[in-house]
Amino acid sequence: MIKRLVCMILSLMLLTACVFALAEDAATEAPTEVPAADAQTTEEPPVLLVTVNGREIYSNDPYLLKTLQYYAGQIDTSDPANLALAQQYAMNYTILIGCLAREKAAELGLDQFTEDEKAKMKDDAKSYWDSIVDSFVEEMGNVTESSTDDEKAAARADAEALILEQYGVDEEMYINDYVEDQMESVMLERLIAHLRTGEPVTDEDVQNYFNDLVADDKEQIGDDAAMYEFYTQYYGMNSYYVPNGYRGITHILIKPDQALLDTLNSLNNRWEEQQSGQGSESTEGEAEATQAPETTDEPVTEQMIKDAEKAILENVQPKVDEIMAKLKSGVSFDELIKEYGEDPGMKDEETLRTGYLVHPDSIIYDPLFIEAAMKLEKVGDVSDPVVSSFGVHILHYLRDVPGGAVELTDAMKEEFRTALQQEQDNETLSTNLDKWEQEADIVYTEAGEAWRLPDPEPEESAEESDPAEAPAEETPAPEVTPAP
Repeated sequence: MIKRLVCMILSLMLLTACVFALAEDAATEAPTEVPAADAQTTEEPPVLLVTVNGREIYSNDPYLLKTLQYYAGQIDTSDPANLALAQQYAMNYTILIGCLAREKAAELGLDQFTEDEKAKMKDDAKSYWDSIVDSFVEEMGNVTESSTDDEKAAARADAEALILEQYGVDEEMYINDYVEDQMESVMLERLIAHLRTGEPVTDEDVQNYFNDLVADDKEQIGDDAAMYEFYTQYYGMNSYYVPNGYRGITHILIKPDQALLDTLNSLNNRWEEQQSGQGSESTEGEAEATQAPETTDEPVTEQMIKDAEKAILENVQPKVDEIMAKLKSGVSFDELIKEYGEDPGMKDEETLRTGYLVHPDSIIYDPLFIEAAMKLEKVGDVSDPVVSSFGVHILHYLRDVPGGAVELTDAMKEEFRTALQQEQDNETLSTNLDKWEQEADIVYTEAGEAWRLPDPEPEESAEESDPAEAPAEETPAPEVTPAP
């Protein structure tokens, strides 16, 4: 299992992490210090840790240290136990991928690249390097629109010096590392393609995969609209099951004078505070202790809110009249959204096609917007102007959204087909790595034992178990869902 996770995660992520680490850190904060193990292996004489089919791996092996740096970046290596774990994972990956996979690829001639292929990798690396330097220049703020070419060149030189100081990497080193990582990634792709023996992923496989996703979401969400929106809107997760009761709503948002909208929102906020204060109950002592400070603002009344809404409607009435007249003359609602609408969300063609998904129990829209959407009786209906905290809305009942499984699109099919193929490929590579490791001559030195990944605990066989503790009837093993 550990080896499989190594193959699945690192073979796909190591390259990306190495390539984009500088760009990401440039936009956030200073880099984490190099792990203590790196400093130790560079200050002390290199120590032989292991030999793999005759290849000696020392404590200062560049491949080992780069892999260690990746693992150390995922956990807190100030804890000695975590550092030891990072070392063990790094050594395991170095043996499996850096040695055994590379040996097999070389044996099959899969590690050879043409000069044109190498040149393309170098060009890509140069582009990434330039973008990283540009990010540093922007963060440093040394360049303006009026800067001369000499000033821009000096700013880039300063940025490259800072990168070298903080990361110990210059342009040549970065390009060389990128090309090496790219060649290993392509080599692994070629090796997996050579090892691939399973049947291609079928349409039935894709459909079954999709059905499982739908069943999982249905079990977790059901018809709970709040939970559905919580996962899809707040967390940005995909859901392949839609609760019943949704309808697609498009709308034209008209923004009134901002001062009028600010007044309404202020009144609504104060009204809510008043209502919550009146609804709270406390003892006499508690009331004295928690009494709110006096305010000079007069109490908000419902009439004050109605007057503020009326002022907003009067402010936008000419535009509302134009919209309604054009709608009556046959202009489509979509065209009117494009001409008058001020909601950025309605500028998206997909949202315009499907509408906002609104449910009576929705949690992501203004309550007044939800109420108006639910009052529309049939598809095609258009609402009267509705005032909310965002402005004035004219809503259009676009469609009913069928509950249940979402549409399985061609794009989704290709996404699932790729995922299933990746699972097969990971399994194939893992199986072969296990085989090659068993056949390999791997000898750890005394110093290298600390870098050895412990073998998994063997499962207790039926013969070795205590008969007195055995169940009377055979119980099927529970299903275990693998971690994502």
